[in-house]
Amino acid sequence: MLSITGATRTIDHQTLFTGLDLVVPPGGCAAVVGPNGSGKSTLLRCVIDDDRLDAGSIDVFGMAPDDRSPRFRALVSADTGDDATFFDVTVAEHLELLVRTHRTGATDVDAALTHAGLGDLADRYPHTLSSGQRQRFALAAAFLRPSRLLVLDEPERALDADGQQWAATEIETAASSGRAVLIASHSATLVQRCADQIVELGR
Repeated sequence: MLSITGATRTIDHQTLFTGLDLVVPPGGCAAVVGPNGSGKSTLLRCVIDDDRLDAGSIDVFGMAPDDRSPRFRALVSADTGDDATFFDVTVAEHLELLVRTHRTGATDVDAALTHAGLGDLADRYPHTLSSGQRQRFALAAAFLRPSRLLVLDEPERALDADGQQWAATEIETAASSGRAVLIASHSATLVQRCADQIVELGR
């Protein structure tokens, strides 16, 4: 499970959160909510080792966050909005690389793209996609990658109504398959549909 105990983070003399406790078991989905600047993204980055707590601890299925560890990277799949793509590699080639690298067992990248609403964009480069298409692509990669913990920062970002429905369904599917899911979101609809516990920051 994901276990956060006594988490505290201060940036530029502003305490974003302090003494925060959270447990997300396999099959559970926790949503972190609050206004911009309240620390939602910071908390998620701490979970995936893109940032560090000032105090407290995070345990991800028995180990501290460490993105240098192959074991930790095998446990966690994340989309935090970072633009981590190759300029001259197509959308389909990105997912094929992901499949080969993580040995997902999935062989039909075209089917995965079609399911994400990107079936006719397989030969496009990520930088040529619209913001909504890029978000679908990033989420499709996060859902495809095998993991025990799925971390998504504002998965609804730039998605239209159909895209938000698709994302919510995929999050529900991830949880029902036994993955622990942690999201940060501004969408009350997404949170109410997917989350079985809510952490509110900034109060």
